[in-house]
Amino acid sequence: MTVLTKAPPDAPPGTPPDAGASAGPELPVLRRRWPLTSVALVLGIASLPMLMPAGLPPGPGNTGLPDLALIGLVAVTLLWASGRGLPVRWPFLVPTLMTIIAGGIAAVVNQAGTLTLVKDLFVLMWAVCIANLGRDPKALRLALRAFVAIGTLYAVIEILGMVLGIEAMSGKQLDGERAMFTFGDANYASNWFICVFFITRATRYPRKTWHRWAVCAILLTAEGLTGSNGGLLALCVALLLGYLFGLIRAGRAHHAIAVGSLAFFVAGAGVAVVTTVDIQPYLDRASQMSPVLRDSIGRTTGESTESRSSVNAATVQMLEEQTHPWGIGPNQTRPQMLARQYGYVREAHNDYIAAVLERGFLGGIALVTLLFVLIMRCVRIARRGALTAEYAALVPRPEMFGALLAVFLVSALFYQTLHYRHGWAFFGLVAALDLFGRRAAPGGRPAGTPDDPDGPAAEGAR
Repeated sequence: MTVLTKAPPDAPPGTPPDAGASAGPELPVLRRRWPLTSVALVLGIASLPMLMPAGLPPGPGNTGLPDLALIGLVAVTLLWASGRGLPVRWPFLVPTLMTIIAGGIAAVVNQAGTLTLVKDLFVLMWAVCIANLGRDPKALRLALRAFVAIGTLYAVIEILGMVLGIEAMSGKQLDGERAMFTFGDANYASNWFICVFFITRATRYPRKTWHRWAVCAILLTAEGLTGSNGGLLALCVALLLGYLFGLIRAGRAHHAIAVGSLAFFVAGAGVAVVTTVDIQPYLDRASQMSPVLRDSIGRTTGESTESRSSVNAATVQMLEEQTHPWGIGPNQTRPQMLARQYGYVREAHNDYIAAVLERGFLGGIALVTLLFVLIMRCVRIARRGALTAEYAALVPRPEMFGALLAVFLVSALFYQTLHYRHGWAFFGLVAALDLFGRRAAPGGRPAGTPDDPDGPAAEGAR
């Protein structure tokens, strides 16, 4: 930070600028309030949804503005760390390398899908940059507030675009009424707004309760306009889990068990009703109330269910027909469907199936490893008293990050969410709290020291 002072006005010529500074009145101090790291961090977060701004098509290899912003953020992060002599942490490196190795073997065997391996490493850098900058609580505070403020602004823009009929603002589908914002995909947009919603809940920012509830209402409205059934299901599951995690963290595990049992019973009864009663007439009646409802819940037992059933059946058949255990190649589900002349051609709308189908059994192991690491990090930071006072003030409700992770795990049943750029940025927030925000480990060593089994020496296992 640059600080400039000047000599007292009555000092003789040639007096150094700081000479006699304590004798006179305090002079204004010029400070560089927005260092380069802060600018790069905010611009990077702001760029995350900008995949198809104003309907513009993506670049080569499905690249976009977020990738350009990430290159700048990586450069700034490395300069920031080297200038302070700090080691660069690589959270989630081992699961990512396992994924790349599995994809590389599949790409060599099938001679296709090599470009996707670069994307795997690229999305990891979002987590690396945010986690390392999160070593500074002020930078982490800026990142968290940028997510909330920018996400809310984007939600307002989407809502106004839908109300005013400005498709460049809302990203409304050409063949429907669902809002896609600047993602080019309504489900992608839904996941973004849900992500910002849970970051708002975790940070309790804005501080005033009614301000915070207003922000949450805006974000949920924007999510609702996307008409994503999978997003709505993931949101409901995560809200329940967030409440249960909060009860457990407060030492009321018996209440959590009771509420969880009741929710399980209600959900089971609901599934039984849906599978035994024809609810389509009721859905048709509800869908007539709004075009968004027509394109969301109106498709629940019709087009949406049939299309996903067709994709799942096709991918399972492709799994059964595999002659080797290495997979068909990264991002090769759609090309293979075209080659086999399937009637319904789509990408694998399921992260779990896609990992095994495209990268073989090694891809499945890599995915399980990544999920295990994510869950363990969320558990560690959500324990009562786990965070230092400085980091706990930034994230008073860290259990909400566990609920947000559940959003990705549930959504992965319907979409390939584990390659979302903003998802890896969120993983970086979790890693920052786990690496730098936890209290001293048993034995007096701070978490993150070389002798700590949860520190850098064990970082490769994460």
